[in-house]
Amino acid sequence: MSITPPCEISVKEILPAVRSIIATKLVKEKGLPLYEAAKKMGITPAAVANYMNKKRGNSVRELIEHDKKMMEMITDFVEKVYIGTNEDLSNYYCMLCSEGKKVLKRSGIDVPLCAYESSLMLKQ
Repeated sequence: MSITPPCEISVKEILPAVRSIIATKLVKEKGLPLYEAAKKMGITPAAVANYMNKKRGNSVRELIEHDKKMMEMITDFVEKVYIGTNEDLSNYYCMLCSEGKKVLKRSGIDVPLCAYESSLMLKQ
């Protein structure tokens, strides 16, 4: 039995990989300057540079990049961030995290469900 909460695993592994992909897409695909990408993502320009230079977020990035559904979700999220929608995008990270766990599970890495995912299961 582990006392490590599922979100801790996600914050250390999944979300940095997702942010790395988002930062790269905003700068390379959308042509945003590093500082503007950082502002849109709510992180520092140094963090964006670290993500782009693969100093952060690499442990599961390749697994995520090879998953079609996950990449579609990330691309959709990047579009929303890029156009600056008024929608609260913070909850989108929960959906990306949940899908990221499914990607890891298909690769043989089991990450337990969090409260968000458990509540979704109860609604079904």
